[in-house]
Amino acid sequence: MSIQATISMAFAAACGLAACVSNPTPHPAGPDVIDKDTRSNEAGDDTLEPTVGWDDATTPPPADGDGSSTSDGADDADTGDAADAVEDATPPAPPVVTLTVNRIPAAMNGAIPWQDTSGETHPFALRVNREDATLDVVADLRAGGPVDWTTLMVTCSAGSAEVAIGALTPAADGGSASLAFTAEAPLPDAAAVTCRAAVSGPGGAAEASEVSFAAGTMPAELDPFATEDVWLVVLSRDIFALSTAVAADGTVALSSAYVAEGNGIPDFIEPFYVMGLMSPDHPEATEVVRAHLVRTIRRRAYEVFGLDAEGRPTPGGVRLRLYFEGDPGAPDPADFASGGFSMIALGGDGKPADQAAGTFGRALIDWNNQQVEDDTVYGLGVFPTGLVRAVLGMPLGVYLLADLLPSAGGVPIGADPGDAVFIGKDDDELEGPLPAGSIHRQEVYILGVDMGGLALSSILCHEMGHSLGLVPFGPPAEGLFAGVDGPEFLESFAPDAHIDTEGLNIMQTGGSVDWTQALGSEPRFNPLNWAYLRRQIIVGGVSAQRAPRSPAERPSAD
Repeated sequence: MSIQATISMAFAAACGLAACVSNPTPHPAGPDVIDKDTRSNEAGDDTLEPTVGWDDATTPPPADGDGSSTSDGADDADTGDAADAVEDATPPAPPVVTLTVNRIPAAMNGAIPWQDTSGETHPFALRVNREDATLDVVADLRAGGPVDWTTLMVTCSAGSAEVAIGALTPAADGGSASLAFTAEAPLPDAAAVTCRAAVSGPGGAAEASEVSFAAGTMPAELDPFATEDVWLVVLSRDIFALSTAVAADGTVALSSAYVAEGNGIPDFIEPFYVMGLMSPDHPEATEVVRAHLVRTIRRRAYEVFGLDAEGRPTPGGVRLRLYFEGDPGAPDPADFASGGFSMIALGGDGKPADQAAGTFGRALIDWNNQQVEDDTVYGLGVFPTGLVRAVLGMPLGVYLLADLLPSAGGVPIGADPGDAVFIGKDDDELEGPLPAGSIHRQEVYILGVDMGGLALSSILCHEMGHSLGLVPFGPPAEGLFAGVDGPEFLESFAPDAHIDTEGLNIMQTGGSVDWTQALGSEPRFNPLNWAYLRRQIIVGGVSAQRAPRSPAERPSAD
C-alpha cells in the first residue's frame, strides 16, 4: 500500500474526514437546547447527476460496394464494431425526471411524506422564499433516456388560480432545466403552490412529476442573511499550554491546560510541534508550513460555502464574507464588540470534558443567524489539538509519522535542510524531481497538509454552520429534520442539532461518516441545509428554536 493510501486510512480511522466531534452550544441570548458531545462532518448534493445520454445511432451499417448488405471476411473480423452497432440500435427508454424546488430531492421536498419509526407517515411542505427560489426539472439519465427539453411543459397553480411563470432554461449538460424566481418576478405571496412538469424524449413521454410547497416573503426574524454576514477566522489565539505523555507502545497522549494569559505559542501551531509537522526550533520553516496549511483550509472552506477566491459571496453561494486573520481587509478581533462581525478560533482544545470525549469543535447555536457570534472564547472554536490527539493516540498514526515525530526520535518538518525544496508547496508546485532522500518526507508532509486541511476545514464549516443556525429541530417548515427519527433519507439518527444524510454531509456527526465516501466526493451541506444557507427556504418558528432537553442538562454560553 502506498504511503498516501496508508496515511489517508490513518486519518480516516483516527478522526475522520471532518473529525468533528462537534458540540453546538446554545447562544447565550437564545433558548435552551441540548448540549451534548456528538461527532460531526457532508456532503454532496443528493440530486441525481446526469450521465451520458442515449446516442441516436439507429442507422444500419453501410452496404458493401455491390449494394448488398452482406459482409465479407474483413467485415466478419470486425466483430467489435458489429456489436457496438447492435447495442447502439437499442431503443431509448422514456425520460425519468423529477420536478422540485431548489434542486432538493423528492424525499426531502415534501413530495413524499416522511415516515417515523412506528410506520406512521407525516406529510410536510417546504416554505420557499418567493423571491429567491428555483423551480427545477432534474433528469435521471441513469434510469431513463435523454430529454427533449423543447417539449417541457411546466404549469403552476395556487388553489384554482393559475400562477404565471417564465420558461425553464435547460442546462448545457442536458441533465436539468431551471427557473429562478426574483424580486422582479416572484412567486405569489402566502400561497400554497402546486407545480407539474411534463416532458418527452426519443423514448417517449416521461411520467409526470409534481411538487407542492408554500411560498412566502422571508420575514426579518427568520432571515439568516438579510445582509452580507462577515466572519473572521482567528488564528492567533493563545489560551492553552500543551503537555504530552508517551505510552509504552509509542502513542502520545495530549492534554491542554487553560492558561488565560497564554504560553507564548499560538494554539493553532502548538499541537503540530508534537506531531512533527512543524518545528519549534525552525520558526521560518514553521511559518511556511503554517501558511500552507491555512491556505489549504481557506480554499476548502471557500468551496464549501460557495465563495470566490477572495472569500466573497458568489451568486450560487452563501451570502457570507469569510476572512482569515491576516487577510487584507480582515477585521480586528479587538473590534468585535462594536464591529458587526462574527468570529471563530481555529486553534486550541476543548474544556477537560470535551478533551476526554474526543471533541474536535464547539460553537454557539444562533437559530436563523440573528446575532453576531464570538466562538473564540474558552470552550469554543475548532480544536486542532483534538485532531492531533486522535492521530497520535493510535499505534498506526505513530508508526506512519515516526520519521517526523519528536517523541519517536524523528526529525520534524523544517529541521532537515532538504525539506526546503518542498515545504509550502503542493505536488503540482514542485520544481522538478525531488532528491531521493526527500521523497518520503514530502509524501508524509503533503498528506499531513492535505488531510489536516480537509479535516480542519470541514470542522470549521460545521461549527460555523451551527452559529449560522443549523440544524433546527423537527420537520419543515419549522425545522430541517434534526432530532427526527425515521425519514428514509436519513443514514442514521442524530439526536441533537445535526443531520446525517447521504454523502459527506458537513452537518452530520463524525461517528456516522462512511469514510469510503471520502475517496470520491467532497464534504458539502446537504440540499436542505444548502437551501437554508442560500435563503431559498424559510425555516423557523417557536418549536424549531427550542431543542428538547432533560432537566439535568443545562445549556452552556461559554
